[in-house]
Amino acid sequence: MDYVTEAKKFIARAVDAHSPDVVKEHLKMAEWCLGQEIEERDDTVPSDPATVRKAVQAS
Repeated sequence: MDYVTEAKKFIARAVDAHSPDVVKEHLKMAEWCLGQEIEERDDTVPSDPATVRKAVQAS
């Protein structure tokens, strides 16, 4: 799932919402989507700089 795109949709819905409660819920969902995207990226990005350097040199 493309969480960034989903977050953008929730933000757009929040902008168009008339009720503060609805705005709050859409923004909570957008925040959750962005958190999921960050979590996925953290899982796929190596944290060791030497690993990153080797990957860049290999390509």
